Amino acid sequence: MEVKHTEIVEKRVQVEELVGIASIIKADEFIPQYTEGVERFLRDNQNLGEEWIRNVKEKLCGFQGKNKDGNLLGSSIDIGVAIATFTDIPLITGNQLLGIYEQAGKKNPFGEVYVDFGVALIGVPQVNYVKATELLEDFTRRGINLENGRVPDFAQLRLIMDKCVGLSYKLTENVSSDDVALVSAYPFGSYVGNNGLFRACLDGDGSWYADDVGLADSDGDGRVVRYDAEGVTPRVAPKSNTQDLIAGLVKEFTDKFG
Repeated sequence: MEVKHTEIVEKRVQVEELVGIASIIKADEFIPQYTEGVERFLRDNQNLGEEWIRNVKEKLCGFQGKNKDGNLLGSSIDIGVAIATFTDIPLITGNQLLGIYEQAGKKNPFGEVYVDFGVALIGVPQVNYVKATELLEDFTRRGINLENGRVPDFAQLRLIMDKCVGLSYKLTENVSSDDVALVSAYPFGSYVGNNGLFRACLDGDGSWYADDVGLADSDGDGRVVRYDAEGVTPRVAPKSNTQDLIAGLVKEFTDKFG
């Protein structure tokens, strides 16, 4: 499914200009890069032991296969950050999602599914304490004022290992205060958490949420959405030739997609 994102460039005569196309990721287009990236991440941190590997693998492989159209089923914050870290797929930003939401009459243009687009960091870390604390420390190092809460997109986050909770996040090197949206930039309404780190998403009923604590939760109603800006050639994932995979990872993962 594709959604064309347009903007009115001449209000007097209502001239529209195509600015990008948002589309649900197809399972086959991301598997090679993603499985290779997950394998490399697990192998680079295998000194943390078997329990850590099993825990992380479960979080990063929490997809539900694909539907008849080949669309990837499932989405979580851990998965979104992993895709941003391991692949060159341009995931949709919150601002881009807001644009097509308003274009669709303030509805989810993809139907009764949820679309994750980043995290909401709000207040003093309590909820998802470890991840919230580590990300807040990164904000502080960059001189980014949290104010009433910030919402970094997937493209602004990278996956890192954590001995306590398995996975955590950091900001990309080029992110500054002007880049990271405030919570108030989105129509979350009353669906805003307090003192912690939460998933930021658009739900199937058209509601915006920044209060879900389940950063690793993924179910079949989730969709991962890419956004290809007009004039930018879509990037296609190369085939992977990696053979030295952690035992059973690729077969276990790809079997979900038939």
